[in-house]
Amino acid sequence: MRRATRDGSRATGLFALGFPASLALCLGLAAPTSVAAAPVMPTADASPMPDADAAVPAMETGKASGKGKPIAGSASAGGTVGTTHVLLHPPLRDAKRRAPATSRPEPFGNTLAIGERFRFDLTFAGNSAGMAEAQIVALEADPRGGPPHGAPIVRIEGHARTSGIVSLLATVTDEMVTLVDARTGAAIFSENVLVYGGWSPVGYKRRVTTAHYEGRGQVRIVDAKDDKTRKHLKRAPIDTFDPLSVMAWVRAQRLAPGEKAKAHAIDGTTLMRIEVEALPAGPMEKMPSIGKALGLGKNDAVKISGTMTRVDAYDQPLPGKRVFSMRAWLSADDRRIPLAMESDMWVGALRLELTAYDPPVSSGLSP
Repeated sequence: MRRATRDGSRATGLFALGFPASLALCLGLAAPTSVAAAPVMPTADASPMPDADAAVPAMETGKASGKGKPIAGSASAGGTVGTTHVLLHPPLRDAKRRAPATSRPEPFGNTLAIGERFRFDLTFAGNSAGMAEAQIVALEADPRGGPPHGAPIVRIEGHARTSGIVSLLATVTDEMVTLVDARTGAAIFSENVLVYGGWSPVGYKRRVTTAHYEGRGQVRIVDAKDDKTRKHLKRAPIDTFDPLSVMAWVRAQRLAPGEKAKAHAIDGTTLMRIEVEALPAGPMEKMPSIGKALGLGKNDAVKISGTMTRVDAYDQPLPGKRVFSMRAWLSADDRRIPLAMESDMWVGALRLELTAYDPPVSSGLSP
């Protein structure tokens, strides 16, 4: 199984809309991708802003023979290699290249109901594999004070752990804390603590990733894997969330059948494009047993399909990275309770199913 790459392409969080897909990535269950070799493109200047995880340009390492003739595979006819070759042939920087325009998401803070709590069971190929929880914890004051310097903040927490058949490979626990703007729902801060027990398929035992969203479009990340820490400054689309807040964004969408919506999320250090589409009305064949206790029938659910694509700063898919498909069912009433989520892996289907739901202590927020 492949380890995480320098570009952070292995997703870390377990709480993205495609939680099953993220969990599979953590455990190395995602399908191995076979991609034809492509020319190495220098990316040192590809990012519009300094980015600590930009790849180092590939360099030829050929050496000249004792008679001064370049051997096959040398960098150039003159035999320049290493730093000299890079200086003589600098990478092309396209100053006109821009990321595609994105629209600012509509405010959805009023849909965040304090006290609401969800618990899910995770099954893998029909076998128990773990559990996940998410809760809208509290409305907090901004440390900077009231407007115009600060604004109310909503705290969201998540927890997940593996069990059953998946724990035969590794025991994984994931703790996440997210702070979002109480009016707009925009991500402000995120912390994700990922711990592996037993065998680790990713080369580290503990990973702590913190992200500070510096307004719309810029994220400052500190990523610590065991005793190694790296810092990243990323340019991101203005519709970028963290894994927990993007779930809240999806719940807030009121899409007609066939209507689509798009946003982005940073999972660990990886930028992902989330695309969802509302499907035509139809019965939910596998309604969770708790659905009846919530007063829901099989025709009281809205089905959404979507994809998660790992992209670069210009919203272009990363070559060789799999696009994950997913399906989600939400209650068709105003509560928009997530009832189930599914994602297809190469070794079977992963499914999250609601097993417990605590209603909010109030009908919502009115910051």
